[in-house]
Amino acid sequence: MKLHSLRVENFRAIKDSGKLDFTDSLSKPRTVTLIVGPNGSGKTSILDAIQVVVKCLENPQHPELREGLEFSVQQLVYSNSRVNKHARIEFEYSIEQDEALAINEVFRALNFRDLPFNDNKITIPPVTSSSTITWQYPPSNTWERKSFSNFVSPRESAKVLGVRGQLKRATSLNKVSKNMFERIGGICYLDQRRSLKLVKSFSKENEDSLPYDDVLSWLREFYLKDKTWSPEKYGESYWAKIKRLFNKICYPTELIGLESGDDSDTLILRKNHVEYDLSQMSSGEHQILRILVGLVSERAKNSIVLIDEVELHLHPAWQTKLIQTLREDKENNNQYIFTTHSPFVKQIFYNDEIIDLGDLGE
Repeated sequence: MKLHSLRVENFRAIKDSGKLDFTDSLSKPRTVTLIVGPNGSGKTSILDAIQVVVKCLENPQHPELREGLEFSVQQLVYSNSRVNKHARIEFEYSIEQDEALAINEVFRALNFRDLPFNDNKITIPPVTSSSTITWQYPPSNTWERKSFSNFVSPRESAKVLGVRGQLKRATSLNKVSKNMFERIGGICYLDQRRSLKLVKSFSKENEDSLPYDDVLSWLREFYLKDKTWSPEKYGESYWAKIKRLFNKICYPTELIGLESGDDSDTLILRKNHVEYDLSQMSSGEHQILRILVGLVSERAKNSIVLIDEVELHLHPAWQTKLIQTLREDKENNNQYIFTTHSPFVKQIFYNDEIIDLGDLGE
């Protein structure tokens, strides 16, 4: 899934964003986009809008929004709107060939008669130039069973954007493999509250029950899986990927492994031949780990990745390395959308990759 354009009206801090373009000069979705603006300009509201549309379709009854954002008129509708009391988001997107095939496989596994795509008409990517869905809250009709309205073109768009909700159901019933998450894109949102728990006593948790923000538990899960992982069958393991990217961005710091004690586990790192553990890591190292673990635990592949204030706690050199590493990460085929109010971060991007919401006062 890739975002082509977005228009946000009466949503959060935004009265009317106008049409925001996420495509290049050839009308193809850009790999990276930077949303720049001062505090209060609506940067986070744009990321919230992207997440809200997709998550409402994945789970219409209980949308999973970022921490601190609630599904209410007070939180979602622009407070200064005197005439129109509805928030509206117009979301234009496209998907690619293998993703369309995988989506059909999920619906077929769940015994749906009407598949989102005709298998005979699925061609080389993108499957369609674009599809559009308009989300509205509160709904225009009081009889709506959901707390929001959708206006879609073509009509299968709602199924396509919400397919990860069906995929979770299919995997829980053992009807499809979990690797299907890597074929079907979704939303990975790394907000400003990204945090890292420093000490964790582990119970017999499994991957399905791990809290999204419990970074150390995810690392332990990936580290243990790595011990018996078959790269020949499954490619690079989750642990190996995190370690490779972390070591590239944070050089000369190296992620070594995980060390167990009687009551807790901790990470072991090395810098200039000196080893240290998680409690001695810098805030910048915490941030890099949080981002990388978030990407892997959410299985961000063929996905839209949202990173709010990418510069948080990072030295300028690491800001550059992180952005460049994600830009070059072609294997995962993600679309990265960053926000910033940093003039330095703005200089890392080309002009045609920037959506400017206002003067930074440089």
